[in-house]
Amino acid sequence: MNFYPGPSKIYPSVKAFMNEAFDCGILEKNHRSDSFMELLRETIDLFKQKMAVPKDYEIYFTSSATECWEIVAQSVLSGNVQFAYNGAFGKKWFKYTVTNPSPNIDRSIETIKGIRGSRFFLDQELSEIQIAQNYDCFCAVQSETSNGSYINNDNLRSLPSHFLKCFDVTSSLGGYAIDFSAGDVFLASVQKCLGLPSGMGVMIVSPKAIEAAIKLNERNHYNSFLFIRENFQKFQTHYTPNILNIFLLNRILREAENIEVVSSKLKARANDFIEHIASFERINPLIKNKLTQSPNVITLEAEEKIITMIKSKAKQNEILLGNGYGEWKNNTFRVANFPAIPNQDYHQLKAFLSDTLSNAI
Repeated sequence: MNFYPGPSKIYPSVKAFMNEAFDCGILEKNHRSDSFMELLRETIDLFKQKMAVPKDYEIYFTSSATECWEIVAQSVLSGNVQFAYNGAFGKKWFKYTVTNPSPNIDRSIETIKGIRGSRFFLDQELSEIQIAQNYDCFCAVQSETSNGSYINNDNLRSLPSHFLKCFDVTSSLGGYAIDFSAGDVFLASVQKCLGLPSGMGVMIVSPKAIEAAIKLNERNHYNSFLFIRENFQKFQTHYTPNILNIFLLNRILREAENIEVVSSKLKARANDFIEHIASFERINPLIKNKLTQSPNVITLEAEEKIITMIKSKAKQNEILLGNGYGEWKNNTFRVANFPAIPNQDYHQLKAFLSDTLSNAI
């Protein structure tokens, strides 16, 4: 049983879809061929439909979410940029953007003038933190994999409308009904809630983000935003893409329920699991505020000896739990709540924790 929060459990149907991809010959097609362009067009249409993405937003596939950090920094952000973070991945995105060189040779084009990073507490809602209203762009990790916190839709919508808003949604895309109209750039990878092998990223961008990139007109990099967009407008790519993962995403989306249904089911399962944890005295959710507790990554804390004992016994029982990350490395473990993980696995995990903790000295 795999509860690791990424790469995580892959949909069992992926095995058959991989064989189908091999047999139909799509893996040997040129990425400018009619066959590939039709696959890409259909996959984007399915993604918009199943994930409730606004029609005027555009979708691109890249190699990873962290690659998208670079694309956003060099090709989209301008003026004064502020980051809000409360975990390792948000901090990494902020630090990378700080060190990213100014992309434009033409100094008449406005690039990043200043970057501000603000850390907030795990149980603190985004609407409660102090945000500079006169800034131009805002960036945050919407689902912080390192600790299981997240920014819910109400808080996404609380940000000033004039901001260009960019969010890393890697641990929620496909598992939480994100209000895409509340932001302009959403970036993720496919090895979590989408239940696919690692090796592909996704960018979802608004007309406002596209307008910002056109204004910058940054074309100095292989992965410059406008090069990507110009190819995707023709349902092509500027690089040789991960055709297998695009094919697998296509097939998974065909059989997937709409995101509102998936999100509701996962939220209910998360609530049930957290209620089960509440019956134990020696272990607790790291995130105490229900409004900032991610429904897709649940982080549990306890004394280091308890965490070590649980992980050791889990390994003996062939249960893969997520290690603690960063500053929470020694006193937490993480549990993925992704769509590909069946309910039966969660029933067994609850039983395992009950038996392990009841026998703990």
